[in-house]
Amino acid sequence: MIDLSKTVFYTSIDIGSRYIKGLVLGKRDQEWEALAFSSVKSRGLDEGEIKDAIAFKESVNTLLKELEEQLQKSLRSDFVISFSSVSFEREDTVIERDFGEEKRSITLDILSEMQSEALEKLKENGKTPLHIFSKRYLLDDERIVFNPLDMKASKIAIEYTSIVVPLKVYEMFYNFLQDTVKIPFQLKSSLVSTAEGVLTTPEKDRGVVVVNLGYNFTGLIAYKNGVPIKISYVPVGMKHVIKDVSAVLDTSFEEAERLIITHGSAVYNDLKEDEVQYRGLDGNTIKTTTAKKLSVIIHARLREIMSKSKKFFREVEAKIVEEGEIGIPGGVVLTGGGAKIPRINELATEVFKSPVRTGCYANSDRPSIINADEVANDPSFAAAFGNVFAVSENPYEETPVRNENPLRKIFRLFKELME
Repeated sequence: MIDLSKTVFYTSIDIGSRYIKGLVLGKRDQEWEALAFSSVKSRGLDEGEIKDAIAFKESVNTLLKELEEQLQKSLRSDFVISFSSVSFEREDTVIERDFGEEKRSITLDILSEMQSEALEKLKENGKTPLHIFSKRYLLDDERIVFNPLDMKASKIAIEYTSIVVPLKVYEMFYNFLQDTVKIPFQLKSSLVSTAEGVLTTPEKDRGVVVVNLGYNFTGLIAYKNGVPIKISYVPVGMKHVIKDVSAVLDTSFEEAERLIITHGSAVYNDLKEDEVQYRGLDGNTIKTTTAKKLSVIIHARLREIMSKSKKFFREVEAKIVEEGEIGIPGGVVLTGGGAKIPRINELATEVFKSPVRTGCYANSDRPSIINADEVANDPSFAAAFGNVFAVSENPYEETPVRNENPLRKIFRLFKELME
């Protein structure tokens, strides 16, 4: 176990429509450890909006109490919270600095000022940036560089890609959470944090599509050259799979969800007619079906989700092919709660005609984390992990909770390594 007396703590919360995930990580030097994690039913939310403030706050409070009980101490750490919404958009913006005829050395202060200007520019349009990525640095209108620090130029232009959300949506979540958490925090996009928590650097560089099988809807995000290039949503999610099972088998929502988890499959052709028992709508009557019939119901709705997602995949593929790649090198990464359904990768491979893998933190190229096996292998915890690394080490992110500029943090880390 790492020395807690010299540990930096990060508390991450991912707010979903069905469950709220919580994760506390500790970092000491370069060693990470999972200190607490929990999942509670989400209440008061519907279609990405807060419909019952009291129920919503109670859900968050329940999660925080469970985390504190595991830690056996109060939560005193950096906080980052992600949420799901169909309102997230991707926007590009360019910020320039012209120093005249004299060439100047590009410093952290210059880059920091330009990033702040980009953020303010985005806010002028009534949007709140949750993630900002430096897409390209151009020096003197001709030199494209990966890192302009200490280089000399008379002019610099930076292209930024940002994930934004309408101010009213941001304020809705921020104001309710501020009353509950009572500790400074950042808000992030669950879709972006999910991708950041499961993807590898080569996948993000070469091109990849993430299909996040959420509860109310399916989130889609594509990366190329290390940054998001397209996001979209399919208005069908795991809720609709559960509803189908509930309606066809005449059982409760909760029992339908249990059946999917314990006996379901995304592929049914080779399944046997094994009998499956479940409780009827009244909660007492014992009914029976077969694993094959159950999986036929599940398969139909999952295929619809995949087929609707394929349009997004084809659009991304066409864009990446224009840049000289053959297809999408990283293929498709399935994540979210729906990614845990057995054999879903088989179905996705058939629909997308592309390599498919399950996305969870354990399959990313992020640092290994002590005592995290259970949640690191769980696709539904992807955003909780992605949140932490969005504020702890991603150089493209907005200013972390501690108000330390991310570029300055990188410089400080390099300086510490050199000492």
